[in-house]
Amino acid sequence: MERGDREKILLAAQRNARLRRLYREHVEFEEQLDRIARRPFLTTEEQLSVAKLKRRKLRGVDTMMSLLSEEPTALHAH
Repeated sequence: MERGDREKILLAAQRNARLRRLYREHVEFEEQLDRIARRPFLTTEEQLSVAKLKRRKLRGVDTMMSLLSEEPTALHAH
């Protein structure tokens, strides 16, 4: 997620509980993926878990961007 998008989401999340929840999930997924990425070797189960986390994270970003597009004031915030 680009920095500008992240800033817009954080601003809009102050007014939108769903956006706030999705952003918290996004951060959790990033942290989980970072922890897993530090391992020298991943089991097949862990590799599947990584793929699932990445898909969930991407779906969350898509949903956040969709919600953000419904927040016209957030799109023009600096």
